[in-house]
Parts: sequence; structure tokens; C-alpha cells
Amino acid sequence: MLTRPAVANEAEIDRRIKDVERKLAPDVAWIRYSLTLDSTGEQSIYFRIVLSDQASRQRRLRAVTEHVESELFEMIGFDEFGLNLYFNYRSRSEQAELKEPAWRPARS
Repeated sequence: MLTRPAVANEAEIDRRIKDVERKLAPDVAWIRYSLTLDSTGEQSIYFRIVLSDQASRQRRLRAVTEHVESELFEMIGFDEFGLNLYFNYRSRSEQAELKEPAWRPARS
């Protein structure tokens, strides 16, 4: 079970992630996440990041993912929440084919 401060600040974490999502568009289509314990029992956040097909191309992928992770580190301030971070990426095309509910965009 997650404890404070992550759970107490989940709304703030969500707001900051949405800010990053908007800032990095159109390369980032959307970002989903889960707050949970990792395999060592530490509080963690698992990101599911869907990139545009253009951003997912091999020649751009590394630069885009490094930029995404840098922005998330900077804007969210994970040290204040005490979370381990895990990043998973896929392209819009991959998600369209796989149709995994946990990776779907949020409804507005």
C-alpha cells in the first residue's frame, strides 16, 4: 500500500503530468501512470507513454524519450514525493493495434 506523501498528493502529481503532456505535444500523444509498489516494496510510479508515430521513429526515439524523462523529472519533482520511476513507451500505431485499456487516453 502506498503511503504519504504520494497518495496525499496524487491530484498534484496528476496535474503536473498533464502539464508535461501538453508541453511535449505533438511528440507525446498522452501519458498514463500508476502509483504502486515496485518489486522491492518501494513506492513507485509506472509511466505508460504513448508517442506519436513520428516521434517513435528510430532516428528520433532516443532524443524524444530522454526529453520526456527529463521534463517529467524537472516538472514533477519526484524527490518531494519519494517515488521510484519506471518508463514504458509505445507508439500510437502500436496502441491502435494492441488496444490495451491501461494505455488508452483519458476521457476529457
